[in-house]
Amino acid sequence: MDDSETYKLWRIRKTILKMCKDRGYLVMPKELEQSLEDFKATVGDPPTRKDLLMVVNHEEDPADMLYVFFPEEEKVNMKTVRAYLNQMQQDSTYRAILVLQEKGLTPSAKTAIAELSCKYTLECFFENELMVNITEHQLVPQHNVLTQEEKKELLER
Repeated sequence: MDDSETYKLWRIRKTILKMCKDRGYLVMPKELEQSLEDFKATVGDPPTRKDLLMVVNHEEDPADMLYVFFPEEEKVNMKTVRAYLNQMQQDSTYRAILVLQEKGLTPSAKTAIAELSCKYTLECFFENELMVNITEHQLVPQHNVLTQEEKKELLER
């Protein structure tokens, strides 16, 4: 793995951390401000995707955890999805983000994730989608979660 790959993983991790914070999960300011050099010192240079695993707790409910997995495989298969689900079950966690490489998921892994969606929330993002935090772009307006009352008012328009 070269420096450009390390830089890419650092950028992706920063975007994921910001996403978690925006969703109300506890993220330390020092993690959000981590420099590339600190990243290399923390996870190694070059880092392995396995070392990038993150678990964050929600601010309002610490029992509500979110896993962030960085699969090693270029194309994630059913075996890997099962391993992640086992890890989540052990911690009674029902939410996870998978940061996928270019080739994504095998058809069986896609099917399994869809079938498990009633119990587990597994969001899949490609690495190239996470290189830039789109919510910080000047042309993207601030997004806010609506209250039930605001949602009702909006739908009545």
